[in-house]
Amino acid sequence: MSTRSPNHGFTILELMVAMTIAVLLLKLGLPSFTTFIRNSEIRSTAESISNGLRAARTEATRLNKPVSFTLVGGGDTGWAINEFNPTTATLVQPPIQKYAKLEAGKSSKAVTTPANAVAVTFNGLGRVISPSLIATPNLQQIDVGSVVAGDARTLRIYVDDARGIRMCDPDPAVKALVPADARAC
Repeated sequence: MSTRSPNHGFTILELMVAMTIAVLLLKLGLPSFTTFIRNSEIRSTAESISNGLRAARTEATRLNKPVSFTLVGGGDTGWAINEFNPTTATLVQPPIQKYAKLEAGKSSKAVTTPANAVAVTFNGLGRVISPSLIATPNLQQIDVGSVVAGDARTLRIYVDDARGIRMCDPDPAVKALVPADARAC
């Protein structure tokens, strides 16, 4: 007696149902994934700027000379660390360290306060030299955001002697949390 083995496989209807469910899940997950990617770029860029500021302060204390941290390219998020020559009021070239925007966040931007500030100079003790020795005012605040419209979260970096170099989240919802959240500005 011969017995027929059942066919193993999927019917076209089962395959269509599975494909429909997969497309729906992809459509639901894609917006949150792109927001996650933007937030990761913003965080990476903000951490890079914050680490660059700390490196400039450390170099100033190590060399016991004025050292400047400069944002390059206006709203671009690249930066450079240079020794500052007070007698000629110029930055010594080549830079001690530099960072290109393409290394972290291609779609991130930096907005400075005051608006025309591009640099901050630290003295040999690691303190901000005020007033600025460079032609522009000292950087006091840097807001790192996304150039792409959407739900990306902006991060803020403070640079002054009162707060030090501090990265925080300016979102009012984070500030209102109870108990207080250390990430809030």
